[in-house]
Amino acid sequence: MAVSVFRSAEADKAADIGGFMEKLKAAVISCGMIANKAHIPAYQYYSDRCEVTAVCDVNEQTARQTAARFNIPKWYTDTEKMLADEKPDIVSVCVPNALHKDMTMLALSYGAHVICEKPAALNYADAGEMYAEAERLGKTLVACQVTRYNPEFMFAREMFEQDVLGDVYYSEFAIVRRRGVPKWGAFHKKSASGGGVMCDLGVHLLDSALWIMNSPRVKSVSGFTSSYLAKNEQNIVMSLKESGAPSGVFTRQSYKPSEFEVEEFAAGSLRLDNGSAMNFKTAWAVNLPPEFSMKMAGTKAGILLPEMKILGTMGRYQADIEPRVFPEEFPFSSEVFPGHFCLTGNVLDHIIDGEELLIRPEQTKHVTAVIEAFYRSAEEGREVMLSEIEGQ
Repeated sequence: MAVSVFRSAEADKAADIGGFMEKLKAAVISCGMIANKAHIPAYQYYSDRCEVTAVCDVNEQTARQTAARFNIPKWYTDTEKMLADEKPDIVSVCVPNALHKDMTMLALSYGAHVICEKPAALNYADAGEMYAEAERLGKTLVACQVTRYNPEFMFAREMFEQDVLGDVYYSEFAIVRRRGVPKWGAFHKKSASGGGVMCDLGVHLLDSALWIMNSPRVKSVSGFTSSYLAKNEQNIVMSLKESGAPSGVFTRQSYKPSEFEVEEFAAGSLRLDNGSAMNFKTAWAVNLPPEFSMKMAGTKAGILLPEMKILGTMGRYQADIEPRVFPEEFPFSSEVFPGHFCLTGNVLDHIIDGEELLIRPEQTKHVTAVIEAFYRSAEEGREVMLSEIEGQ
């Protein structure tokens, strides 16, 4: 793989002052499920390199309880005060999507590197401003496109790099929950999240699919959204695990179906500059079976994920190949959110030792442009060219 998810030996020599490694100070903005179950545990895993010194949430009880849960020294309800007092080296931005830009720019202005939850921004212009500011200040900004670290996607990327698939001319992905609306936060409110399932789930597999194929540029997007079930159904039994919180949540916000303002189902198709096509569907709620899949058809072979099955030929026979892949090849498989552990390690190694980032600014900005084009297409009922968004 182009970028290792393991710590480099050279990184152990970095920031060595007085015979020991100087730890980076980390802080977390917003103490919801993803902060408690992913970001903070990931930072604490790398306790040799960083220490979470403070957390912040507008809800005092949530901030205080999170700090106590992880033995974090300080908690705040005012983000700017936390940044001014603590002067963290790295900050995780875990607020709702609509606040990603503001909180990221604020953290950067106080001299922090930033790990920001996905999507990094709700439009291409905002993403561009965020990354331009990070570059101007000499800071690292990385979006949490963590499904790249899934074993099946790392495997597929390796197969692509080794030319096992040949030229991929068609791909598709699906991430479907039959009834899995996230009801513990503000996911269902447009003012907070900007969008629904496409921002929550679709962005992950879109990013992973493009990355597997070495980040071809998208030429045009046709999108469709719908919202019928979530705001009309009453008392349907749902699983917290299937709605995106596999290990539960500590604090829930109130949820009312009448407040549901975003899409519960999204589908679309992309045309890529390399001549290939991509179809997809994703749902929080739909009368279809649950699904998590990706398929790619290449000139030499196809691949099915997550099965990691390669479909091709052997001599004059059609042949299916199922390589033996062992869990120890992929780190943190026992964690609830393994990708956050991998990403955090990669970012820390990048800051300390200059290791190459797996998730790069130009890739995240382009995915943001695709998401913006998708929503414009769905709203206007037409195909949208990426040049309309990116101005190229």
